[in-house]
Amino acid sequence: GAGGVMAGLITYPNDTVRRMLQLQGSRGTDTSYTGYFDCVVKVYQKHGIGRFYHGVGINIIRMAPNTAVQFGSYELLKRLSEKYM
Repeated sequence: GAGGVMAGLITYPNDTVRRMLQLQGSRGTDTSYTGYFDCVVKVYQKHGIGRFYHGVGINIIRMAPNTAVQFGSYELLKRLSEKYM
Protein backbone atom coordinates (compact mmCIF):
# COMPACT_ATOMS: atom_id res chain seq x y z
CA GLY A 1 0.00 0.00 0.00
CA ALA A 2 1.60 3.15 1.30
CA GLY A 3 5.12 2.28 0.17
CA GLY A 4 3.93 1.76 -3.37
CA VAL A 5 2.03 5.03 -3.32
CA MET A 6 5.13 6.91 -2.15
CA ALA A 7 7.27 5.23 -4.79
CA GLY A 8 4.71 6.22 -7.40
CA LEU A 9 4.73 9.85 -6.28
CA ILE A 10 8.51 9.98 -6.36
CA THR A 11 8.96 8.32 -9.75
CA TYR A 12 5.94 9.77 -11.57
CA PRO A 13 7.71 12.91 -12.86
CA ASN A 14 10.36 10.70 -14.46
CA ASP A 15 7.64 8.68 -16.21
CA THR A 16 6.04 11.90 -17.43
CA VAL A 17 9.31 13.03 -19.01
CA ARG A 18 9.84 9.57 -20.53
CA ARG A 19 6.38 9.66 -22.11
CA MET A 20 6.93 13.16 -23.46
CA LEU A 21 10.21 12.09 -25.03
CA GLN A 22 8.57 9.05 -26.58
CA LEU A 23 5.69 11.07 -28.00
CA GLN A 24 7.69 13.96 -29.42
CA GLY A 25 7.17 14.35 -33.12
CA SER A 26 3.97 12.31 -33.10
CA ARG A 27 0.70 13.64 -34.35
CA GLY A 28 -0.46 16.67 -32.38
CA THR A 29 2.91 17.52 -30.84
CA ASP A 30 5.09 20.34 -32.04
CA THR A 31 7.78 20.44 -29.36
CA SER A 32 11.05 18.60 -29.78
CA TYR A 33 13.62 17.90 -27.11
CA THR A 34 17.34 17.24 -27.40
CA GLY A 35 17.35 15.01 -24.33
CA TYR A 36 16.04 14.32 -20.86
CA PHE A 37 17.15 17.53 -19.15
CA ASP A 38 16.11 19.68 -22.12
CA CYS A 39 12.64 18.18 -21.78
CA VAL A 40 12.54 18.85 -18.02
CA VAL A 41 13.60 22.48 -18.47
CA LYS A 42 11.20 23.22 -21.34
CA VAL A 43 8.23 21.59 -19.63
CA TYR A 44 8.92 23.36 -16.35
CA GLN A 45 9.31 26.74 -18.05
CA LYS A 46 6.11 26.36 -20.07
CA HIS A 47 3.80 24.53 -17.62
CA GLY A 48 5.37 24.60 -14.15
CA ILE A 49 5.85 21.76 -11.67
CA GLY A 50 2.23 20.64 -11.89
CA ARG A 51 2.70 19.27 -15.40
CA PHE A 52 5.05 16.58 -14.08
CA TYR A 53 2.24 15.27 -11.86
CA HIS A 54 -0.60 15.51 -14.40
CA GLY A 55 -2.54 12.23 -14.10
CA VAL A 56 -0.85 11.04 -10.91
CA GLY A 57 -4.19 10.53 -9.11
CA ILE A 58 -5.38 7.69 -11.32
CA ASN A 59 -1.91 6.17 -11.25
CA ILE A 60 -1.99 6.05 -7.44
CA ILE A 61 -5.47 4.52 -7.48
CA ARG A 62 -4.03 1.81 -9.72
CA MET A 63 -0.80 1.36 -7.75
CA ALA A 64 -2.16 1.00 -4.21
CA PRO A 65 -3.96 -2.32 -4.70
CA ASN A 66 -1.30 -3.54 -7.11
CA THR A 67 1.46 -3.01 -4.54
CA ALA A 68 -0.61 -4.59 -1.77
CA VAL A 69 -1.19 -7.72 -3.86
CA GLN A 70 2.48 -7.86 -4.84
CA PHE A 71 3.75 -7.67 -1.24
CA GLY A 72 1.05 -10.05 0.00
CA SER A 73 1.95 -12.60 -2.67
CA TYR A 74 5.63 -12.27 -1.84
CA GLU A 75 5.03 -12.94 1.86
CA LEU A 76 2.77 -15.91 1.09
CA LEU A 77 5.28 -17.48 -1.30
CA LYS A 78 8.10 -16.80 1.14
CA ARG A 79 6.26 -18.69 3.91
CA LEU A 80 5.38 -21.56 1.58
CA SER A 81 8.96 -21.88 0.37
CA GLU A 82 10.27 -21.93 3.96
CA LYS A 83 7.79 -24.68 4.79
CA TYR A 84 8.95 -26.97 1.99
CA MET A 85 12.68 -26.24 2.05
